[in-house]
Amino acid sequence: MREQLLKLQSSVLSEKQVVDVGALACHVHGEHLGDWSGGLAYIDSLFAAHPAMSNDARIRLSRQRTILLKASGTSCEVDSFDISDYFHIITLAVPAAILMGNPTHGLDIFGEALALLPQSPDIERHERLLGVMTANLTCDLIERQELSPEQKTILAIVAEKSFAIWQQVGNDFDREKASFRLTQAYIAVRKPAGYGSGRYARSANIES
Repeated sequence: MREQLLKLQSSVLSEKQVVDVGALACHVHGEHLGDWSGGLAYIDSLFAAHPAMSNDARIRLSRQRTILLKASGTSCEVDSFDISDYFHIITLAVPAAILMGNPTHGLDIFGEALALLPQSPDIERHERLLGVMTANLTCDLIERQELSPEQKTILAIVAEKSFAIWQQVGNDFDREKASFRLTQAYIAVRKPAGYGSGRYARSANIES
């Protein structure tokens, strides 16, 4: 992923592509690498290489930068963003903080997003965004081989909230998937430490 981003950095990009690449850089550096400073430097390089971008593109790119700052626990200026932009920022900062930063900080941001949702000028769209984020985060945590007690607690909280959201905003298939993810989450929470695959070695327990 890092190599792909470096290649894109030196490519000729349209304004839309600049915004899309900034979002990809934020996702990769935040949720996969936990490289906050690397992500910030990459986005800053996009600003420097495209000084004539529109104000809308500049705001969208600034959102990606602020997501990384928020996820890392760094103090950041947010007064220039409206409620919709800020909701977007804190919602996408949650998985980066929980997966690659301080999980407790991530849970705090999650609470902030839930508290802000009723004030949103577009509740339906933002509730769905929250549903997508919690669904993906639930899957990311379930797929980990081992979870700390803190991560297990967070997984249960996120999966239960995700389930509730999809009951409201989803179709039948969305609700079915949410129910299955919740079941998987409960299994992952109950998985004993050191469980591995759950198998016993054949040579030591069957053939001996």
